[in-house]
Amino acid sequence: MFVKKIVSIGPASGKYEIVKAMAELGVNGFRINFAHGSPEEWRQYAEFVRRAESELGRPLALIGDVQGPSIRLGEIKNPVVVKKGEVIRFVYASSTNESSPKGIPVPLRRFFEFIDVGDVIVMDDGKTRMQVIDRGPGYVEATALTDSIIKSRKTLTIAGKELDIPLLSEKDKACIKFAIENDFDYIGLSYVRAPEDVESVRELLKKYGGDSLGIITKIETRSALKNLGDIVEVSDVVLVARGDLGMNFGLEEIHTLQKQVVDACLEKRTPVIVATQLLESMVENPIPTRAEVVDVTVAIEMGVDALMLTGETSVGKYPVEAVQWLKRIADHAETRISTFMDRIVSKARDRLEGMRLRFAKGVIELAEDLGAKLLVFSMYGKTARRIASLKPRVPIYVASPNIRVLRKLSILWGLNLMLVDAKSYDEGMQKTLEKAMELGHVGYGELAVLTYGLREPRQRVEILRIE
Repeated sequence: MFVKKIVSIGPASGKYEIVKAMAELGVNGFRINFAHGSPEEWRQYAEFVRRAESELGRPLALIGDVQGPSIRLGEIKNPVVVKKGEVIRFVYASSTNESSPKGIPVPLRRFFEFIDVGDVIVMDDGKTRMQVIDRGPGYVEATALTDSIIKSRKTLTIAGKELDIPLLSEKDKACIKFAIENDFDYIGLSYVRAPEDVESVRELLKKYGGDSLGIITKIETRSALKNLGDIVEVSDVVLVARGDLGMNFGLEEIHTLQKQVVDACLEKRTPVIVATQLLESMVENPIPTRAEVVDVTVAIEMGVDALMLTGETSVGKYPVEAVQWLKRIADHAETRISTFMDRIVSKARDRLEGMRLRFAKGVIELAEDLGAKLLVFSMYGKTARRIASLKPRVPIYVASPNIRVLRKLSILWGLNLMLVDAKSYDEGMQKTLEKAMELGHVGYGELAVLTYGLREPRQRVEILRIE
């Protein structure tokens, strides 16, 4: 298994039996969207993931996705059905007691100050579009360009514009504290515009005592694309958020933009995830469309580390079936991995700087030339992460005594993880080999290349051993 699978937990999957079933199908990470639900629900979901992890004996990553500087609708009592040509009124309010086309609540005053007549409002991953015909203090009127249904808490975008508001609200900061207190592994950042946004959140994590959390940066704005290289360099993981990209760019551009982001991540050796509408039809139907199967396969052939299901598993009717299909598609794609790996490897291993990356490349190519399994002992995860970033063609088995390290590694390319009890690097190397043999990953007479990075007070030493 090279490409990892991540799912979003929500009302449709917020039961332990479903969480465990998805984990049994090979899901590696679970995302909780802090824009929806309550801390009590999030805590329950997190407990389900940790319980499944314990019962299955396999590390699982927990991802907390903060809302960021997005514009969202307030609470609407009943969904509003809108017909093309109808005039819709948005008002400054947090909720409406009775939904009506005359007053859709938007609880952000800056939205009403920023928008202009002629602007196009986009919602629901681009399915809803409206053109502004009037505005005033606390209200906006717009003509519907499409038939649609407007529901609570939906994100809206002003086409071609980015609202100048802080990256994190006080609620977002409280959500980050929640993630730290409840043993999450990653924070997902929405609407990042520049590398300084990522660095500011990293400083905040340190301040809150959560500097062990990784940062998943979502690429979804024009500014993010403009600053792509610098953002990729400072991120732990990058996510191609196709839903919001599709509200900021033409739909015909999405494939090109996705490839641009994935290639940038390959070249800078930063893990990358593709998300949104991978199997969108499975929100309502038990099988995907042919086009969706092709879409997932194309993402795999681009060289992504992981694929993320969102609405399919959070609100869809068939969350477990969606995971089954994602697994089925990925498994089939990987049977023909030799047909598309050359392009991925050439980008990931080009222009390597520094001894550690070159050493990792040498270890990988030795294992590939010998047809050997690659075993890695990693106290802190850096050696394993470096090896995964170079996209080995051979199976990689990573052992660590630190479950938190393994959880963060679980969504990276090709890593099969093992928890071992080891106090030193020499002991760890031996335990790694023993565990791999115990689990049947390596058998007698098979070749294995073992490596680890030794952290010393003044230097790091890279070690290689062949069994």
